[in-house]
Amino acid sequence: MLLVFFVLWVVFNGKLNAEIAIFGVALSALVYLFSWRFLGYSLRKDRELLRLIPSGVRYLWLLLCEIVKSNVALIRVVYSKKAEVSPRLVTFHTPLRGALKSVLADCITVTPGTITVLSEADRLTVHALDSQFAEGIEDTPFQKQLLEMQRKKEGRA
Repeated sequence: MLLVFFVLWVVFNGKLNAEIAIFGVALSALVYLFSWRFLGYSLRKDRELLRLIPSGVRYLWLLLCEIVKSNVALIRVVYSKKAEVSPRLVTFHTPLRGALKSVLADCITVTPGTITVLSEADRLTVHALDSQFAEGIEDTPFQKQLLEMQRKKEGRA
């Protein structure tokens, strides 16, 4: 996290010289110490986050691919000769917890043709514009990748 703070300092300054670097290191260290003391950051948590970077990159790639596929499917629905769509509400259980469950709900919403309308306990309710968007929503690739990240975060992988 210290490195992230320093990189942000350099980016916001727009240039780098010895004076800016020294002041940036000192300021970054102070912000890191504040974060460590009052926000609960630690080196252990930094290492955990570093372990999740490859999974996070794979997840972002998956998200982009799914957005493109959903856009193509949505364009087909919009421009098809048949003007009928069959919207559906689908409720399914998810083993994801906490922030990762919210990430799943957000990614479903970002994907064209679907919107997460309710998130409670271990269930998500999703509105799909057409039945083709609702197919397989219970076993979405998003959930599989997030479950892998959850296992790594908990140290079980």
